Amino acid sequence: MGDEFKNKTTVSRRGFLSGAAVLGAGAALAGLAGCAGGQEAKPSAGNEPAQGEEPTAKSDITIEKYWEVAPDPISDDQISETIDCDIVVCGAGIAGLPGAAFAAEQGANVHVLEKAGTWGTARLCTCGFNAKCQVDNDITYDRDKFITDVWKITNGSQGRMSSYGKWFDNSAPYIDWLQTVFQSKGYDIVPQQVTGFKVTNDGVGQVGANEFWATYAAMIYFVDKDGKTLADGVNIDWTGILAEYAADNGATFHYNTPAVQLVRDESGRAISVIGENESGEYVKLNASKGILLACGDMGGDREMMGYFNPSLLKTRSIAEVKNTGDGQKMGMWIGADMDDFAAGDLFPFVAVDTNGERPEAKDSKSYAAVANLPVFMVDTTGRRLMPEDLPFQACSIPKITATADGSAWSVWDSAWQAKFPESYPKGDYLSMNTPEQLEIDIKNGITVQADTLEELVEQMGVDPEIFNEQLERYHGFCAAGKDLDFYKNPLWLTTIDTPPFYASRHVVSITSTRGGLRNDEHCRVLDKEGMPIPGLYAAGNTAGSFYGNVYPPNIMGSGIGHGQCFSWISAKDMLGIEYI
Repeated sequence: MGDEFKNKTTVSRRGFLSGAAVLGAGAALAGLAGCAGGQEAKPSAGNEPAQGEEPTAKSDITIEKYWEVAPDPISDDQISETIDCDIVVCGAGIAGLPGAAFAAEQGANVHVLEKAGTWGTARLCTCGFNAKCQVDNDITYDRDKFITDVWKITNGSQGRMSSYGKWFDNSAPYIDWLQTVFQSKGYDIVPQQVTGFKVTNDGVGQVGANEFWATYAAMIYFVDKDGKTLADGVNIDWTGILAEYAADNGATFHYNTPAVQLVRDESGRAISVIGENESGEYVKLNASKGILLACGDMGGDREMMGYFNPSLLKTRSIAEVKNTGDGQKMGMWIGADMDDFAAGDLFPFVAVDTNGERPEAKDSKSYAAVANLPVFMVDTTGRRLMPEDLPFQACSIPKITATADGSAWSVWDSAWQAKFPESYPKGDYLSMNTPEQLEIDIKNGITVQADTLEELVEQMGVDPEIFNEQLERYHGFCAAGKDLDFYKNPLWLTTIDTPPFYASRHVVSITSTRGGLRNDEHCRVLDKEGMPIPGLYAAGNTAGSFYGNVYPPNIMGSGIGHGQCFSWISAKDMLGIEYI
């Protein structure tokens, strides 16, 4: 998108949503909320309306956003090629491929537009409930409890309870279908519990972890032709297998051809997608049965991401920089509605040095040794931050919402092995919690060591008065065997009193955003009046109406799992095939 669109914003956002101004993004956004109709906001001592004025309604507040400004329509005389087909899928990634593969399997004429030069990167798992591969291993999940628990975890905001039920009900038939696809290619799938594999700090099987965090550990891993899984260090290119299956069944892939515009006819139906190939030529695909937007998230457009969740600007290392909200933008340009806010898929303990930089040494792990365990943790002022035994996504949230810069310090002493429970996590592909790795981390500058706590605090750069007060209080909890501030499991209430002492700083990494175009129970995209746009569907990170402003941390793999399932449902709905 060119600068001519960015320049149409009422208030320039680039300056205060990037660089050093990131820390003030929340305050800046709060200020924007007071700007109506592009006029300068008047200073006020409080939030109350001025005397004689009525409170401003949300619908009266105007914040013009460049991503909502539609470019000029691409005319037919600019089109170099026109293709008639049944279904167009925008995005050959994790969410787009199941819909494309299923529709092609059913005999539909399917065309797939993909921005990159190949199919999307495979992640570690998918996710579902009560599929055959789970039930055969005595793994089952309760529907009523799942739906109500997810509703509670997300605070009932934005996502619909009916959407959680739709995923729960359809995930088993989807996973069963997926298994037949992989078995036809000589591969298979298997529940995580069967492999025994545990992801660092996910709370599954971790000593002292609250079982609540493992209630919906429904990840499903992929099995290669030799029977190896992620537990053996193997993650097959399963997106490539889905793409091959779709192509074998007649789907046509257009790589290096991003979708750039949607077209609606006079009745309001979405009928066409215009793509731009690598030669800069426009290709128009007319879809008689439907269009599926599965173009990924918006994390590659930091201004857009910051608008929908300023806390996410404190994260680092977006995984897919090419995912710039293209599907969401194309939808909005033809009248689709968006979620009010977005969540992030977050990894909480990404190691950085004292300057906040990621290490470049090849012997460094993503997570520093010991720092990812439930040790004493403080923010950059020295103030304790959370119950340190929160697993996975859950401990990311306080770091990006309750700190100035989204980072924190883990602190421990040299007696850590003797003090920790014997079965503490030894590490995985993210971390290695060993004395040997600890020495490597010290060498690489991501863990600091000192003979006294005073020296350690000085190296950390935190406020010594705050840190000492917090540590003294924490030691009192250790002595009492009860954490009255955060209620961390007493197994992990260990003192810091044996020199030398260690500290390691860490930040939150984001792989993608979760939030997008509002949709209904059939995955159809909704307009600003809440009505479906005929012919237009969304799935994966392009779709909304599922998450609130946090990723539910006890449903690991939910983004992949529900995104794939809803893509599959979208294809069924377009083809008139029944689903639950």
